[in-house]
Amino acid sequence: MIDWHCHILPGIDDGPATMDEAVEMAGILREVGYSDVYCTPHLIRGAFDASRDRVGKGVAELQERLNTLRIDLRLFPGREYYLDEFLAGYLADPQPLGTSGQILIETAGHMSPDYLKETCYRIRSGGFIPLIAHPERSPRFELPPPSKNGLREWFHGQCSRLQDKRRISNVERSSNPLVDYLSEIGCKFQGNIGSFAGIYGEPVRRQAVAFLEAGLYDRLGTDAHSARHLKQWLAQGLREAERIAGAEAVRRLLGAQPGTPGSDTMKRDDL
Repeated sequence: MIDWHCHILPGIDDGPATMDEAVEMAGILREVGYSDVYCTPHLIRGAFDASRDRVGKGVAELQERLNTLRIDLRLFPGREYYLDEFLAGYLADPQPLGTSGQILIETAGHMSPDYLKETCYRIRSGGFIPLIAHPERSPRFELPPPSKNGLREWFHGQCSRLQDKRRISNVERSSNPLVDYLSEIGCKFQGNIGSFAGIYGEPVRRQAVAFLEAGLYDRLGTDAHSARHLKQWLAQGLREAERIAGAEAVRRLLGAQPGTPGSDTMKRDDL
C-alpha cells in the first residue's frame, strides 16, 4: 500500500512537531499495511516554505530512524504545492512525488478555475502530471449526490480502467466542467481516506463518496498530520471506502496493483 499524501516529516510544516511523533505515525501506517509513503509537506509562501534540501534532509533523517527501529516503511520526498500566485515560480524546479512524475497540488478557494486550468496545463506541458489533492474538500469540484443503484457492480468494471495505462475520459460521469477538463488533459485526483470517515464533516464525506462512485479518484492518501486518532479514523475510512467500492478497487487506488510493487519505481507511462 502506498500513502500518496502524508505530512509525516517532523518540524517542517503543521505535521508532527517532534521526531518521536513522526515515528509513532510511521508505526501506525506500517501496522495498517502501508509499505511506502510520499512525504508531502506544505509549500505556502510565508507560512510553510522549507527548502527542497530541507525536505530531502528530513526524509533522510526520518528514514534513518525508522531503519534503526526496524519499522519497515519506505519514505520518498514530495511537496504539497499551494495554488497561489507564487506557484509558477516554484514550478521552475518542482519536487514531484519521488520519481513518479506527479506534482501534488492543493487548490486555493480564491483562485479562479481559469488559473487552475492554465497552471495544470503548464504542468502537463512540462512533462509532469498534476495530482489534485482532496478535491472533495473544494466547492470548485462539487459533484451531484451519488446514485445508489448498481454501484458495486459498476465500480468493479472500472478496475480495468485503473489498470489501463491510457487515461480514459470521465466526461460522461461528471457534471462539473472543471473536473472534466482536468481529467481530459491527464490530471489525476487524490482522495483523503479520512474524508470517508467524516473527519472533515458530512458535506465533504458526501463529495468523497460521489468522487469514488464516479470513478474519478486515481490515488488515495491519508493526508495525516499527527498520530492523534490516526489508527481509528484510518481504519474507519478504509472500511467505508471498501464498503462503497469493494476491497480490490480500493487496493488499486492505494497502489497495490497485481504485478506492481508498492514502491517508487513507477514510470510516468505507467500512470
